Amino acid sequence: MSTNELYLIQSDRPRSLDGIDVKTTHETVLYAHPAAFHVVGESHAVSVPALPFYELFSCRPTRTEQTPNTAITTVELSLDIEVNITHTFENHPKSVHTTVRTEPLASFPDTESFTIVYKFDTDAYTAIKCISQSEYRTYHTYPEHDLTVISYHQVGSPLNTESLDAIEPNTQWSLTDTYYLFQNTTDELSIYV
Repeated sequence: MSTNELYLIQSDRPRSLDGIDVKTTHETVLYAHPAAFHVVGESHAVSVPALPFYELFSCRPTRTEQTPNTAITTVELSLDIEVNITHTFENHPKSVHTTVRTEPLASFPDTESFTIVYKFDTDAYTAIKCISQSEYRTYHTYPEHDLTVISYHQVGSPLNTESLDAIEPNTQWSLTDTYYLFQNTTDELSIYV
């Protein structure tokens, strides 16, 4: 499937994975809470119900009812893109800091370095690396664009962003940020992957 942008959805509201093609799952601990990391369809999903934190990164447009504390970030699929997002929790003193960067396809690491990885028929990969109980990275490759999209996530205090620069120096680019925050009173979130 050829696409020109990705959609990162971060929310306090759960979304069902029923009816979604879950390729592989890894259960672990994120910030002292049970967490599930999934490769779904051509995307990834993260669920940490105790925070609560739910994330979906999709190459397909999403149809969603907007809920309080839900952010949809659009990432353009072209080289030298960087997007920075901070998702704060409504009833928790921590937040998730996310940096998304695009790199050449050749920068995709060896698949043995990942916690979970899935190779699609198109020689595209979705991979997740759980670095610690407060950090994880995701990797999505797009051979048709000659790109690797890397997202780096850290749970921490809302003002602590120093480790966002911890991605290797070859990924340091200028900021291009398209950020949308939608709020209303609907409690249901529908995602199509």
